Formats: sequence, C-alpha cells, structure tokens
Amino acid sequence: MTALWKTPIERKGLELSVSVAPDVSPVLRSDPGRIGQMLHNLIGNAAKFTERGTVSLNVSQGHGEDGNLELRFAVTDTGVGIDVEAQEQLFGAFTQADSSTTRKYGGTGLGLAICKQLAELLGGSMGVESTPGKGSTFWFTIQCEAGNPDTALARLHLPKFSTLDVTASQRKA
Repeated sequence: MTALWKTPIERKGLELSVSVAPDVSPVLRSDPGRIGQMLHNLIGNAAKFTERGTVSLNVSQGHGEDGNLELRFAVTDTGVGIDVEAQEQLFGAFTQADSSTTRKYGGTGLGLAICKQLAELLGGSMGVESTPGKGSTFWFTIQCEAGNPDTALARLHLPKFSTLDVTASQRKA
C-alpha cells in the first residue's frame, strides 16, 4: 500500500481495494504528479469520511477526444454520503457539505475544487454520486495517449499490486 494512503486507511482499519481494468494500457502519456495529487485527495477524503468498511479505487479506459484515450478514476467509499443539494456545491472553493463538516473532520474545502481544475486541465471532468448514509463515489476522467515504455519518465504506482506507468505529458501552450 502506498505510504500516502496507508496511514488514514490503516488507522481506521478500513479495507482499500484497487481494480485496474484489464484493457487499461500499461503505459500512458499524461501527468503522473497531478493524477497522484487527485488520487491522494480523493482517497484521503474517502478515508476521512468513512468510519468502517471499504474504500475502493477503480481505473477504466475508454475512447476520448481526437483519438486519445480517456482514463476514468473512481474512488468509492462506504462513508457518510452527501445529500443532493450539498453535492451541487462541493466543487466550489472553500465549500464543504455543511458547516459542521470542518469542525468534525477538518479541512478547508479546497481539495475538490483543485481536483476539478486539475482534471479539466488534463482534458477531463470530475463528478460525484452519493447517497446519505450509504457512501459516495468521486470520479474524474483525463485524456491521455498511449505511451512508450522505453521513454517513460515517471510512474504512478497504485496501491496493492497494480502499477500504471505514465510518461510525461506534452503540455499545450
């Protein structure tokens, strides 16, 4: 298990599962640092708002725009869940589901707004599906290209036996 996720997951005795669909390309051209930041935030939030049960990460691949690949990352928890009205506000800066959230769980409410911006910068989007008392799924998509394992500059290691190799992105001006 990656150290970034290890502490909150283990401290609460939660189970973390990771599933990478078999059709996901093993080497992709994107920005592993930004993807890692988004996953760190989403998995950290899932652990924060889940007292018992599981947190899961699912990675799938589809066809994106202009011949690119589209990766979808979904983090699902068995936590407190979020009502529909609060979901509409979640991706704004300094917004949390309700005012008691900061007192009980901490945080500033910036993480999801930043994650949404990062997903959009990587050509994708971000959203949430949630039911109060049953848990939430926060997901994001990114556009990427197939990469070359011989030129890979960085790797994003997913916890529990799954590795997604990622080559550096070509930044558009």
